[in-house]
Amino acid sequence: MVARPVPLVSVDASGKRLVIGEEAKAYLGKLTGTVGVCTVAGVYRTGKSYLLNQLASAENGGFGVGSSVQACTKGIWLWGAPNPKKSRSPDAPDHLLLLDTEGLQSISATEGHDAKIFCLAILLSSFFIYNADKAINAAALDQLSLVAQLTQRIRVHSGDAGSGSAADASALAAFFPRFVWLLRDFQLELTAADGTTPMSPTEYLEECLRPQPGGSAAVAEQNATRNALRTLFSERECVALPHPTIGTSLPPSALKNLPALNKLAPGFQDGMNGLKGMVTQNVRPKTLHGTPLSGTMLLALAEAYVGAINDGALPTISSAWQNVLTLEATRAVQEATQLYITGAAKLLQGGTDASTPRRKSNATSQLDASVLDESAWLTEHARLREEAVSHFHTVAVGTSTNSGESAPFLEKLHVAIEAERARIVELLAARSTTLCERVVASLCEKARAYVNEAASKPGFSHADGLTKLLSDLMAEYEARSVGAAKAEGRASLMQRLLPLARDVISEIETSAAAVQRDATTAAGR
Repeated sequence: MVARPVPLVSVDASGKRLVIGEEAKAYLGKLTGTVGVCTVAGVYRTGKSYLLNQLASAENGGFGVGSSVQACTKGIWLWGAPNPKKSRSPDAPDHLLLLDTEGLQSISATEGHDAKIFCLAILLSSFFIYNADKAINAAALDQLSLVAQLTQRIRVHSGDAGSGSAADASALAAFFPRFVWLLRDFQLELTAADGTTPMSPTEYLEECLRPQPGGSAAVAEQNATRNALRTLFSERECVALPHPTIGTSLPPSALKNLPALNKLAPGFQDGMNGLKGMVTQNVRPKTLHGTPLSGTMLLALAEAYVGAINDGALPTISSAWQNVLTLEATRAVQEATQLYITGAAKLLQGGTDASTPRRKSNATSQLDASVLDESAWLTEHARLREEAVSHFHTVAVGTSTNSGESAPFLEKLHVAIEAERARIVELLAARSTTLCERVVASLCEKARAYVNEAASKPGFSHADGLTKLLSDLMAEYEARSVGAAKAEGRASLMQRLLPLARDVISEIETSAAAVQRDATTAAGR
């Protein structure tokens, strides 16, 4: 969990460009598993941060709250933690991220800034709460007029005109989050038009979203907002919270700094707990094209959208998604390459498991243990390469083994693996040369020791031991030598043993001649 809320999106010193906060980058970059993103937006000074702190069960600390006319939150702030529901529902995201947005219509913000922040909040969320006061009326719809502009400010594909047509809205709806209109300090009696039939808050919302008659520009604009809400947010509902101090002894000033939830009105407590349960039970992983996003993918998505906005372009979902795919595939290549390198390094250190085919050797030196013979290395190389490619396809999003999208990245992976394989082959050859030279030297020492020992024994017959000596030395060489230099080492050993064999044969011949002379002399007597 990130210890405290950190800026996700803010404005740079020039006041013109949006930037992603470094702390948020570090947090999201290390976040493994899927993320669900719950965002709270609304007019400034309506208690958004307090609401988020309740959702996070943070009575102390958390998102900043205040009572001045200045907006407390600037840009978009992030707070996240592992999702406790994950253990009970495999479909739940691994992490729940809470986003607090800068309040709409802040006295220090422009309409253009509000639109940028609102667009980003919508595009990054999987669960979106619009926090508003009291009732859904003309004033509330005016405050949400930015929704009607979303079809003109966001495109699904780069070739779309972004005209705000019904087709544009329908295409965008597939990428929009679940929408909850939260009514704070709600005091109306929820009944149908007959005045007696009870109405749920969500039914009240649907009633308010029906087009209203009238030909004025104001009515037309509000109907456009109603239509946008119905079209863009296919999953929508309403939650009504009563005033937090009604029925309590808390003074009106308590609203400036609300106490712990258990000290507020029971109805408010029940409503807040119900909303919290709704979020934790229903928040889903943020997805694009059916793919759940991880922390790194959400970060890449945010960077793509912010980059487009800073360049004066419309945020384009397909372009941003392609950016995510590229970054994830690049990361997959890096991780898969490192997996191969790490596995190969373990082999070179003699750290393979017992199931790995190894040469048989009675040598115990570190050098001996770090040299594989050719067949063992080919087996291990194939295994490591297969694991690396499999890992690539696990990490790389939106690619498959046979898809054209993965081909350039797979090529990069194979090039990296081949470069490492060539380096290892060269290293193994050098180690093999060193090992074989040591084995040859040690066997020549054994041969010399044999000759010296034989010379100290009067009457010792070299003929009895020469064949066995040579056979034993060659067998030991075959057992101890490994790798590409084995044949060269064998030739070297034979070349160095030949003089010894010639000397021994010469001695045998000399001894045989002496025996023959002695026999001839004896016969002549």
